[in-house]
Amino acid sequence: MNHSFAVKPKESDLAKTRAELLDALVNGDQVQAMRLVDSAITSRWEPSFVYVYVVGHCLAEVGSLWHAGELSIAVEHRATQIALRLLARAQSAYVNGKKIGKRALITSVQGDNHIIGGLTFADLLRIDGWEVDFLGADSPIETVVEMVEKEAPDLVGLSVTFEEFVPNAATTVREIKKLQEPPIVIVGGAVANDPSLESSDFKSVNALEAVEWTRRHFNMDESSRPLEVMLSELGERIQSLRKDRGLSQQALASEAGLDRSYISAVEHGRQNVSFATLKGIADALKIGVVDLISG
Repeated sequence: MNHSFAVKPKESDLAKTRAELLDALVNGDQVQAMRLVDSAITSRWEPSFVYVYVVGHCLAEVGSLWHAGELSIAVEHRATQIALRLLARAQSAYVNGKKIGKRALITSVQGDNHIIGGLTFADLLRIDGWEVDFLGADSPIETVVEMVEKEAPDLVGLSVTFEEFVPNAATTVREIKKLQEPPIVIVGGAVANDPSLESSDFKSVNALEAVEWTRRHFNMDESSRPLEVMLSELGERIQSLRKDRGLSQQALASEAGLDRSYISAVEHGRQNVSFATLKGIADALKIGVVDLISG
């Protein structure tokens, strides 16, 4: 998780934002919808609240209104398109460059044209530091299996929304599991708990449950991240801070009592560093050591 966005909103604030966003989606007010999501992000709400408890919740309400005959299909489609723009906005704010050295492939199953659930799972994984290939909707079984075999992702996420597409989901899971080195397969969506999907490694109708299971299964805490990834990210932060302060590598090295070549190696992720060295660099950049490490 990006700890810069760790606020759990008050129930009253969450309810108010939901009501106003639902109204904006129904009325096609994209500007107001953007303002509401921007406000939540500026207030440092956890990504799950924006993705699931705000945008996802409101889209579910729109879907219920359509099924009840209170909204036209055109209004439902317009709301979905606005929601996609909202999620793109959220992704640009929340994804922070963290990398954990894991790769996922996410898609809706063959025949299923719904993408919000899969996109939500994909973006929440990206925020956790995954490299994610999102294929969108209605991906043919054979092309998904072919890509999994070729790209060898650590995780495959399949989204299925309607019962009529459950057989396609089951076949996709089965074919992936026949591969010589099959990845973990998670099935999500409104009908993911269907008994015929038992061959998947995990299934849930809730994207957050899938994310939490993924974190546990892959032991995704800081101590499990590859050292080379952590050093690369540290080097990128040091380089960015140095440039922001208008310092050359030589100037930073002089301030920190180090050689320029050492600073260059650190910035390129090729040099492990001691705490004393980190403190020297942090002092030279006029930033705390904790802030330098955590970004």
